[in-house]
Amino acid sequence: MKILVIGGYGNFGKRLVKSLLEHYNHEIVIAGRSIEKVGNIASIFASKFNINVTSIRIDVFSNKLNNIILRVKPDLVVNASGPFHFQSGKYNGSSSKFYPVAKACLLAKCHYFDFADNRDFVSSFGNVFNEKAKKLGLVFVSGASTVPGLTDAVIQHYLPEFSKLTCINHGISPGNKTERGKGTIASILSYTGKSFNTLKNGKLESIYGWQNLCLYDFGNPIGKRWMSNCDIPDLELLPVKYPSLKSITFQAGLEVSILHIGLWFLSLFSRIGWVKNWSHYADPLTVMSEWFSSLGSDCGGMFIKLEGKGLNSSVKNIKWQLVAEDGVGPNIPTIPIEILIQKLSNKLLKPGAKPCLGMFSLAEFFEIADRWNIYQKEFCDD
Repeated sequence: MKILVIGGYGNFGKRLVKSLLEHYNHEIVIAGRSIEKVGNIASIFASKFNINVTSIRIDVFSNKLNNIILRVKPDLVVNASGPFHFQSGKYNGSSSKFYPVAKACLLAKCHYFDFADNRDFVSSFGNVFNEKAKKLGLVFVSGASTVPGLTDAVIQHYLPEFSKLTCINHGISPGNKTERGKGTIASILSYTGKSFNTLKNGKLESIYGWQNLCLYDFGNPIGKRWMSNCDIPDLELLPVKYPSLKSITFQAGLEVSILHIGLWFLSLFSRIGWVKNWSHYADPLTVMSEWFSSLGSDCGGMFIKLEGKGLNSSVKNIKWQLVAEDGVGPNIPTIPIEILIQKLSNKLLKPGAKPCLGMFSLAEFFEIADRWNIYQKEFCDD
């Protein structure tokens, strides 16, 4: 296939491109706003793999976007050009900035996947594009990343052990020495101090981004880390898919306490209305975070706690953990898209548009994750 990766020099995009060039025989076109960065990463990969790698400048908000994609003629476009809240109609109310890449893919009649982790972007995606994608025989998938993609794969893996699933508590904490992307930081900043709903005890409850500080013990080799509220698609999508749910929470944590507590402090200014949106300050805050890059470790992880009733109607608790050492954590969000590309190549995906739920198994995830010695732990308490 001919695959156009927009944002192909970013933190996740470049890792996806590297895996595709190293393990498959697709024709890759790398795109992004900076022609210099696009050209540099294409040259690096071309030299490393002794293959031609095309590069092109694309700004997803440019009025030339449609024409460029039509000219490239890709079979698939992978949108890695976060932060995705800027491409959400709810965020800016501008129709021209409402799913610009997916709209261009409809016009070009090519498939579309993205890394989006923005709640509104992913949750609304299927309703906006499903019928149009079906008519054109196209596969459109949003949120093909850690959340909600991997989250749901874990739930599906353990669901047969429950007669009733009532609670999901999950979270992520990267190592501080792991490479960070400005898009990810901007995404977190977009809801820092802002209210959003989550399901608690069977009712929707308003909570605030990066508040509700708590310590979570990942155990060795990660240890204890501060965690705070994050707004992600799971909070919207999973209660619909699993109607027996009574509660769902998601938190993220920064390994270095001064950074985590500092962001918690910034959330207070947004909550009281002094700062409308911290994502506008993503550039200087990303630079400031690099001042502390020598601290902490290169080890990160993810946890998912599932609670409910077992098959014998007794209380059932399962805790699952993912551990990524040696700075390999940023490869995790790329794995779902790599799996979907394999399935698309083998014609295993049905036309239509949907969030990335139920599209791959945990076993399929680890077939790829094993490359980087990413491993899992399981704790059960019946």
